Amino acid sequence: MDPDQFDETCTRCGKCLDVCPQYHEIEIIDSLIDNIRYGKEVEYDISRCFTCSLCEVECPQQLSLKLLIKDARLKRIEAMGFSDIHYLRDPSYENNIFKTAASIEEPLLFEHGKADIVYFPGCSSSYINKNMVRAITRLMERAGVKFTVLNGLEYCCGLTSAGTGNLRVIETNGPKIIAKLREMGAKRVVASCPGCFMALSKLYPSMFGDLGFEVVQASQFLAELIEKGALVPGENAGGRVFYHDPCHLTRGAGVYHEPRDVLERVPGTTLMNPGPNGSACCGFGGGVRMNHPTDSIKTSRREHEQVKAMGGDIIITNCAGCRQNLIEGRPEDGPQVFDLAEYLLLSLGESLPRDDHALVELINELYSRGIRNYKRPDLTSESE
Repeated sequence: MDPDQFDETCTRCGKCLDVCPQYHEIEIIDSLIDNIRYGKEVEYDISRCFTCSLCEVECPQQLSLKLLIKDARLKRIEAMGFSDIHYLRDPSYENNIFKTAASIEEPLLFEHGKADIVYFPGCSSSYINKNMVRAITRLMERAGVKFTVLNGLEYCCGLTSAGTGNLRVIETNGPKIIAKLREMGAKRVVASCPGCFMALSKLYPSMFGDLGFEVVQASQFLAELIEKGALVPGENAGGRVFYHDPCHLTRGAGVYHEPRDVLERVPGTTLMNPGPNGSACCGFGGGVRMNHPTDSIKTSRREHEQVKAMGGDIIITNCAGCRQNLIEGRPEDGPQVFDLAEYLLLSLGESLPRDDHALVELINELYSRGIRNYKRPDLTSESE
């Protein structure tokens, strides 16, 4: 973002900081601009930004404090080089968390066939949050959808690495993924991960040109299946449900309504937040879960406390990062956490086995192996 244009346009009204979960001092704007213009040290810890885009939504001038922070992060990388965190999801890195996950327990991978519809689960769902993949593939089977799957670390979309400033993965894997999807005969690609959806539907066309196929998010695809009667939600789920809007999917891609349309069709479900007003980050994004684990998980814990105070029974999301952060931050008596497809499958009487404690232990083991001096979240401390 052009710092001169930002400086001239920004009125310093502070509305972006009124909604920002991490920063509150108006002086951060001038500090970031001076950093980008002159290389002066930023006086704030820019690694705490969730990149949630709440600032963009609130700004009356349509400016982005998030983009200023991203540019400042890139300048820091230019000066200091990459750290473990920049490589953590890079397939070429020895301690890539998904390689490590595959060494601990079997990933959920499929053979690559040919079909008009290709499901693209993303690395986090294939290697860590595997019930997301099990649920939607089972729903597609029940609906009679003929599909194949493109997965595997060699087809990582690269968005998470790019978000840290490591563009190598997206530049290398983007053309390879597009070529593979065309080879598989894809006319529609269904992506579970909001990051993968953003990469395939937004970034890839701008970087590599017309893809030759349509990209839809899993919630959009499920809403279509229900609308045409291929899937009929059952009566085996229900309760007061809070839908957690993933940042990439909502403020990034504008997908707010389809997940809610799905939930409102499930018998016995009372949707506590039928609109996106007041939606916030789970604490996972922007590298905060890796850089500031306690801060990250305390953010997800606050959402649990809010939903419980409102009388909520269940939190539903459809992002692997949000799902795992909300599970890790769940108090013992907090609302249950489900992926959207997982909840829809549950309504049909199919309950997938899961071990949330084992998931949390796996996540922390992966980070501890990939990040030097990593410390587990401490929810008993006043501050990190």
